[in-house]
Amino acid sequence: MGSYFLDTSAIVKRYFPEPGNAWIVTLCDPTQGHKLYISQAALVEVIAATCRKAREQNIAVNERDILIDRFRQDTQRIYGIRLVTNAVYISAGNLCRSHALRTYDSVQLAGALALRDKALANQAPVPTFVCADINLIKFALAEGLSVENPNNY
Repeated sequence: MGSYFLDTSAIVKRYFPEPGNAWIVTLCDPTQGHKLYISQAALVEVIAATCRKAREQNIAVNERDILIDRFRQDTQRIYGIRLVTNAVYISAGNLCRSHALRTYDSVQLAGALALRDKALANQAPVPTFVCADINLIKFALAEGLSVENPNNY
């Protein structure tokens, strides 16, 4: 049983048959007992990514909408949603000073770091950052996060 913060690149793998899908599906299985966290920003990012993937893979609109509905149901029962607060936005902006981050990548990373800091303060298990974006993984490692890339499975 572990604690994990999933960024959008990892979450999307749960809903599409691509490398890393089986590993993410197992990680997200409630019987595993893991604590899974996502950023509030993922509520938009996952849907945008799903729509883009559906266009690129010629998935019918009704199939796309089924995937979006599944994700939204999962946000209610599987994931702990970490709010994007002003402190997270300030941290994200500061991360952009240190690293060549895209906007939402900086928000994702700031959210993961805030969760790590909260875990450390409460002497709770430190979350692993789950991400399939090589550049974001590099920056997460530089910030001291432990990382899992679903593409490795």
